[in-house]
Amino acid sequence: MKISKLLAKTNMVLEKIEEVILCIGVGALAVILIVNVIARKAGASIYFIDEIAMFLVIWITFIGISYASRKARHIRMGAIFDLSPVSVQKIMIFVISTISAMVMFYLTYISVNYVYTTYRWQQVAPALRMPYWIGIVVVPVGFSLAGIHYVRTIVKNIRVKEEVWLSPEQKSEYE
Repeated sequence: MKISKLLAKTNMVLEKIEEVILCIGVGALAVILIVNVIARKAGASIYFIDEIAMFLVIWITFIGISYASRKARHIRMGAIFDLSPVSVQKIMIFVISTISAMVMFYLTYISVNYVYTTYRWQQVAPALRMPYWIGIVVVPVGFSLAGIHYVRTIVKNIRVKEEVWLSPEQKSEYE
């Protein structure tokens, strides 16, 4: 029983970290882009803002992938799914979640290789002069967390027989 409590606590902490990164990232992105627009109108663009904005978009996107799969807020075609009986929905969610998890883990593998390549080649961001891999290390993290959430969805649907769960935290609520 202790391991399930530890996993639940870890999941809760990860969710809060995702929320903080997304909130701060979106807020910071808005502020720096507005500041840069004002600076451009004043005649002097801030040269490194574009790179910071690029890295923020990357972080928001890939932490967002994990958060969306956690909350079932990703794009889905629900018409056929929602109109199907629960038994068919269960089968569909197993197939969808399995394929999604496999794709996420494969993309994790590819992105780890990419991050490692940028690290090994010592690539740096031109304006910031920081190692490029630091800005993109979130890519495999986001993919792997999304894959884990899809696996959690499968487990949740195995454990709860009478209901269909779109994600580990979101029950299907179509009426």
